[in-house]
Amino acid sequence: MGVQKKIQKPGIAEWTLGAEAFAERLTECVHVYKRNVDVFMAEAERQDKSDLAIKILQRLHALLDRADMPEEIGSNPQKRDEQIIDGFKSVFQESLRALPWISLDMQKLLKSSWMKNFPSKIAESLFIANGEEDKGLGSGLPEHGRLPAVLSDLVEREEVGETRPSHEESLLAGEPQRHDVEASERWAQQNSGYLRTAGKIE
Repeated sequence: MGVQKKIQKPGIAEWTLGAEAFAERLTECVHVYKRNVDVFMAEAERQDKSDLAIKILQRLHALLDRADMPEEIGSNPQKRDEQIIDGFKSVFQESLRALPWISLDMQKLLKSSWMKNFPSKIAESLFIANGEEDKGLGSGLPEHGRLPAVLSDLVEREEVGETRPSHEESLLAGEPQRHDVEASERWAQQNSGYLRTAGKIE
């Protein structure tokens, strides 16, 4: 009988990559809520849902910014990773409950299927991430794959895993810990209005 391989908890780099993809999709969702009007959704409802997406974005970017901060001399990077991962896990767990109805809203507002034959570039980017399926919103349900499945898998492995790659092992594995600073600054510039007004729809 072979030795059963232990399940590893995800390293900080995996969490970061998942969070970055999630932030990109949520940013697109906010734009859709703001720019697309449909009789099925009242303005107050669009406002509330936009607010929720922005609050999640604020939490994600606070954690991503912390992950991107240089390590202090004498600090314990593994301890910091654990604190950041706890934050990501909490955000992902809460968000997974909201993603199915967010996806349904996007399908209605964009008049698009989540699967294929997208009528616009924003729909293709949102639902299938321009071909990078594991970064696309899909149906919002993990059982249908794409980004929700990635987020769900991270949470599940975190709960059942026994060991975690060290901070150094995660970096040596070649997993980028953060997208470049310029990309982060561009996101902040493009979406600062949303963050300041908590998603106010004009």
